Amino acid sequence: MRFKLNLSMTDRKQNVLPVNYQYELSAWIYKVINQSDPEFAAWLHDKGYCDNNKQFRLFTFSNFNVRHREIMGDRLIIKADPVELIISTLPEETIRHFVTGIFRDREFMLGDRISSVGFKVNSIEAMPPPVFADEMSFRSLSPIFVSQRIEGRKQAKHLSPLDDGYIQLIINNLKEKLKVFTGVESQFEASEAELELLSPPKQKGIAIKTNTPQATKLIGYHYNFKIKANAELLRIGYYTGFGEKGSQGFGCCEVK
Repeated sequence: MRFKLNLSMTDRKQNVLPVNYQYELSAWIYKVINQSDPEFAAWLHDKGYCDNNKQFRLFTFSNFNVRHREIMGDRLIIKADPVELIISTLPEETIRHFVTGIFRDREFMLGDRISSVGFKVNSIEAMPPPVFADEMSFRSLSPIFVSQRIEGRKQAKHLSPLDDGYIQLIINNLKEKLKVFTGVESQFEASEAELELLSPPKQKGIAIKTNTPQATKLIGYHYNFKIKANAELLRIGYYTGFGEKGSQGFGCCEVK
């Protein structure tokens, strides 16, 4: 299921966010779920859906859609409402607990030690599902992140959609998500997938856990694309994100 939150600022004078707000936004989503069911929220955060020691939370969310804004350094200035946010997931339990938590607390603060913004949830709008096919076009609503482990290299390489093997890694990730969610292994071969870029990829670096010992930077890409694969795998990508780290605000896409 996918839905859109329509937000407004609670104080128009307090309108500055850090550009890198994805980690704080992810933490807020877990907090909202926790307000509905603390046990489920703890399980989702600490364990999630597992396969071969890999963990999947099976949800993703977009960047804020702010129509009137300005970027100054590492700050995002929201000049006017509205602000929109899309949240998408496969497990109905995640949606149920999130929506329940939202209605218990419709206001929240988001930001860092330098600046923050108060938001009010004005409405929640369920979005109709698209028709899934073996060939579809998408537009990224948050950066798509793909990495590759390379022998002898301590840190994984953050790939561009222009790198060899990029689409195969995306498909293999979707196959893993499908397996942990349904228990069924897709027979679609990643080598058969095709990716066509419909716009130049724009690099986007996202800082995670800033000002902590765990701070890191992930390099993702915004772009429009056409993909040929398997309809069920594309459904998984639509609802949980294409690429890695969907629950940290990566890989959310809309049908173009």
